[in-house]
Amino acid sequence: MRFDISGVLLIILLLAVAAVVPLRADDAESSSIFKEALKAFNDKDYVDAAELFAKAENKADSVDLKLKAALREVESYRKAGYRGKEFDAIEKVIRRYPGHIDYKKLVDREFALGDAYFHGYADPAFWSLRFIPFLTDKDRMFEIYEAALKHAPFAPAGATARLRLAVRCLKADKNDKALTLLKEIIRIYPDTEAARYAMLELGNAFSEMSLAGDGDGKHFDEAMSIFKEFKEKYPNLSENEWVKHSEAKARNAYAQRLHNIAAFYHREGRDEPAAAYLMEVMRRFPDTKPAAESEKLLTQIDKNYFPEKVAPAVAPEYPKYETLKFPEEPRKLLLAPENSNGKFLLPIYDLNLNKEKK
Repeated sequence: MRFDISGVLLIILLLAVAAVVPLRADDAESSSIFKEALKAFNDKDYVDAAELFAKAENKADSVDLKLKAALREVESYRKAGYRGKEFDAIEKVIRRYPGHIDYKKLVDREFALGDAYFHGYADPAFWSLRFIPFLTDKDRMFEIYEAALKHAPFAPAGATARLRLAVRCLKADKNDKALTLLKEIIRIYPDTEAARYAMLELGNAFSEMSLAGDGDGKHFDEAMSIFKEFKEKYPNLSENEWVKHSEAKARNAYAQRLHNIAAFYHREGRDEPAAAYLMEVMRRFPDTKPAAESEKLLTQIDKNYFPEKVAPAVAPEYPKYETLKFPEEPRKLLLAPENSNGKFLLPIYDLNLNKEKK
């Protein structure tokens, strides 16, 4: 049997041509749809244009044409103000064409979209009913910020994004996630305004967690450590007044918890551990109210104990504010005609008749 090599080559050539012809046909169809999308874009039918650009991308075979259509889809949704859809389109571009795009520009845009959602933006639930203000889609801030942080974990915009996510997590009782984000801010962006706020939020979070229940005192110790670091790093900031009172509140609560344990042991007739807890309150938290209560109880338990002659001042629980008077005027307006429901035509003034004459 004779093997005809020329026949084999002919078959290979026909297969190659068959592979190329559909490619050209698909690109041609894609180009036609692309032109239709451009017309819709120029007519300001941006959502229709975006859908057509997406269709053109799917039809195309060449990477250049696919990328061109995908980027125009992003632009169309941006022009329409359809931000959730724009984010979806950006994610598609980043996922499919990472080596052919301006990566930083697209990720920065994702951070901007997250900012928009943080400030209250929401996609319409149905684009055709977008004129109804309360008919909106879900909040996508978490999803968008987290995607942007995944693409660029050390981007400058990541500090604010993490801080906003952390605050939302704290409000939603997602404490572990919030603490992780706040610690990342302090570690990645030291000496920034975001890091300063993160320290305050982190200290406050640990403080609040210690108030809710802190058997081993771990959260309390973390809060005190962060507050101490904050005061040392930013000694002249006005926030230190808040920090001091937060410290006092947490110290008072922790001291009260130890005192309550001591009182329980005392009721159970176990005065030795009770005395140990009372001494710890007085040693670690001498400037708290539970310290005075602990000293009083200890004098009942241990007759050989004598109270300290001078007890330290108890730290105030709330900040005090200076009260300032409004400057006195020779004539004080008591009632304007506009506020009298039509009863008076002229203003009513205070004659200061009750004041002592100098």
